[in-house]
Amino acid sequence: MEARIIRRSLVTIAVGLAMGSAGVAHATNGYFAHGYGTKAKGMGGVGMAISQDSYAPAINPAGIAGMETRIDGSLAYFRPERSVTIDSQMGSMKVDSDSKNFFIPSLGYVQKIDENRSWGIALMGNGGLNTDYAAPLFDETGQATSTGVNLEQIAIIPTYAQKFADGRVSVGFSPIISYQRFEAKGLEDFKNPVASVDETRVSDNGTDSTWGYGAQIGFQAEVADGVTLGGSYRSKIRNSDFDDYSGLFADGGSFDIPSTYGLGISAEVTPAVTLSADYVRINYSDVDAISNPSTNQTQLGSPNGPGFGWRDINIIKLGAQFETGNDWTWRVGYNRGQNPIRSRDVAFNILAPGVMEDHFTAGFTKSFGSQHELSFAAMYAPSNSVTGFIDEQGTTAKIEMKQYELEIGYAYRF
Repeated sequence: MEARIIRRSLVTIAVGLAMGSAGVAHATNGYFAHGYGTKAKGMGGVGMAISQDSYAPAINPAGIAGMETRIDGSLAYFRPERSVTIDSQMGSMKVDSDSKNFFIPSLGYVQKIDENRSWGIALMGNGGLNTDYAAPLFDETGQATSTGVNLEQIAIIPTYAQKFADGRVSVGFSPIISYQRFEAKGLEDFKNPVASVDETRVSDNGTDSTWGYGAQIGFQAEVADGVTLGGSYRSKIRNSDFDDYSGLFADGGSFDIPSTYGLGISAEVTPAVTLSADYVRINYSDVDAISNPSTNQTQLGSPNGPGFGWRDINIIKLGAQFETGNDWTWRVGYNRGQNPIRSRDVAFNILAPGVMEDHFTAGFTKSFGSQHELSFAAMYAPSNSVTGFIDEQGTTAKIEMKQYELEIGYAYRF
């Protein structure tokens, strides 16, 4: 019975999207960014074995060992374009979501201690999810006037890194502090004892916030002249529960950040050309609220409650960098990630259509003297989609998205 209640409400989402629109802020490899730092983003997101700025700890903390003292600031403009197509016995409807603009800031600082040691801190902003419907899509009671959710995340990453073996091996460590804010409104159809373990903690409880902690360790090793291997492991970031929404998320409001690991190689094939490649694994199965199937025959908020059904994904990142003289450096890249969403979970993921796979990137840096850098990166992710049934009468929904991102960054080298 619980599953029928939830399924009926999910069909309401699909029909509602055919009558209105939503804005969803999502990153590109599931809900992770395709890269961190303007230079890395221009090269498909590579950074396991090549580190060029103070954002390096977000990918591999070993990358700042012996790095010059510098401060980096950047602002990304992110534009996802989404649509949903509903096919039923009544006909077919396709609706494009309203275009929404998202601005994501980042800040990093590295302090060089000596030729082998550095410490730093990076602050990375990530708008995980935002929807705001000007209609009560989840309400048959007539009490709500709008529907939406908002999830905001910030990662604070202090780091220490050191070189060993005559400077050929670097090791870095980062404790990670995370801060999250979440709000849901207008989910009246779920506020009943059949659909949820706690009907008072499903929706319309204002903004709840949590702090969390985790850690990351990484290495880089020069295995031959101009050839570097790198790798890192980031633990699951354990956040406290969203108590005000313990009747919505599985496991009583638990919403952690999944663990990741990766390996990479970078080679200076000529003094002016560098080629890099990374492999990254994101373990969405670490977090029940994200990975539990939406088809689970249980109540929302329960230990095995329905989730988005996301699977673990593998990502390949490729990048090239060219120094062309006159203080110009140019970059291109490609990022291929797996789509984490199965067709069975399409209804839940109309709110979170993280279906992207291919990403094409480019960028440049212009240095002004020995202290100033201006960098730029662009990303285009062509359309991808998933189709699945959303009711027992054969109605289907196709969720589809493509993305654009532009980022500009400035660095000051001391």
